[in-house]
Amino acid sequence: MMGKRRDSDSPIAIGDARRAQIVQATREICLEKGFSKITISDIAERVGMTRSLFYHYFQNKDQVADAVLDAVIDEVISQLREWNANREPGNISKALDDMVRLTKSLIADEGPFSQRMITSGNAGLYLRFIDRTADSIAEYLCGSTVREFKKLHGMPIVNEHETFYTLIVGLISLIRLHPDIEDGVIRQIVAQTLHLNEYL
Repeated sequence: MMGKRRDSDSPIAIGDARRAQIVQATREICLEKGFSKITISDIAERVGMTRSLFYHYFQNKDQVADAVLDAVIDEVISQLREWNANREPGNISKALDDMVRLTKSLIADEGPFSQRMITSGNAGLYLRFIDRTADSIAEYLCGSTVREFKKLHGMPIVNEHETFYTLIVGLISLIRLHPDIEDGVIRQIVAQTLHLNEYL
């Protein structure tokens, strides 16, 4: 009698694992030499597969680039989820301090990835990354922390998603341009933009 097939042996699980390997390999190569210089052959060789097998998982290099961006953004959202799960509800001052530190940390963590895109002639990919990151963060915050704040206090701003998106893009640019900016200054900018001063 044959043993039961484990879920990890299913074609879908194997395909997902192989796809994840391709994404990870592409990310590593991107850090080494920039996305514009990556070839499908580079990726296939790093993963140990043929070019034709690569096309079984991704149609082209742009599609795998989007998957890499999604993977990086998923890591950012995962850290936000962890912060949100462990924050002190109602302690807006601490939440602001935490968010300033987390924002600076996230920018520092993904800095080499972004820098490689910029210096390797992939400004379009970098802009796509920033747009999608800001949109994903705004969507997550508006669906969680902001919704809870709204229930407790009402909402001092309108167009929440758009405001958060603009704030996030601005903070990324500001912190990249001035990496030594004081946490207190960032905190003031966030509090002013979101009209939080009366809650502090």
